[in-house]
Amino acid sequence: MSSWGRFEKAGRITTAIILSLLFAVSASGDCRGDKDSQLLRNYDGIVGDTSHVRMTITVNDHQIKGVYCYASQLMNITLRGRIFDGSRFVIDAFDSSERSVGRFDGEFPTKDPRGKFGDSELQCEVMVGTWYAGGNSSETLPFYLTLESETGGTLENRYSAAGAADDGLVDRNARRFWEAVKRGDKQTVASLVKYPITIYTKKGYTKIRNAESLIRNYDVIFTPDYVDAISKAVPKNMFVRDQGIMLGSGEVWFGPDGKVITLNNF
Repeated sequence: MSSWGRFEKAGRITTAIILSLLFAVSASGDCRGDKDSQLLRNYDGIVGDTSHVRMTITVNDHQIKGVYCYASQLMNITLRGRIFDGSRFVIDAFDSSERSVGRFDGEFPTKDPRGKFGDSELQCEVMVGTWYAGGNSSETLPFYLTLESETGGTLENRYSAAGAADDGLVDRNARRFWEAVKRGDKQTVASLVKYPITIYTKKGYTKIRNAESLIRNYDVIFTPDYVDAISKAVPKNMFVRDQGIMLGSGEVWFGPDGKVITLNNF
């Protein structure tokens, strides 16, 4: 077993671990970013009380570019904006026709207003403010986003670190797997796994060598708790590293073609 495989089996990779491993950079100054920075900042949070969103931005000097999606829709919306004085920002959202569909007006606070980071001094870990609807709507809602990870890649090819050439293929397969798990479609789930794959049972770890074996062991692998964890994850704008693309907090990892390469079902 590879060292990466052993690491995954020690426990799911949580957001807190990713933060501690990947970005001490967030404590180094304001949030305007380096002029030549190519890092993708990945945020997760809510608009209003219930709308779960994922946002990815790049910050070059004071210019912001990015995308965000609603978990209920999984369709990226283009973002463009700027940072003022290192902490204030205005980010406009545009549809595919370049029509303004909303605005995020807010700041990177030095203290977390919701206490997720305790009393720690913050730089770019939290985005808070007001979302304004576009068009003729006067709707406004609060938003709260927290930094999940920083990765390489580009907005056009965010999964390149894992060897993926087609982000769309990864997202489509990840979404098919996610939807199949939620509805209990064993055949579709099994068709989206790269074999052999190691899974956990009450007797320990065992290797599943083909789709037929996975289907036979399906209920042992996809317990109610595991299905619930996968269902709450968002198969879009996912964290990536050289050895895979992560769904949720590490419940599932995908390869460069969007096929499942790891099931952390323990």
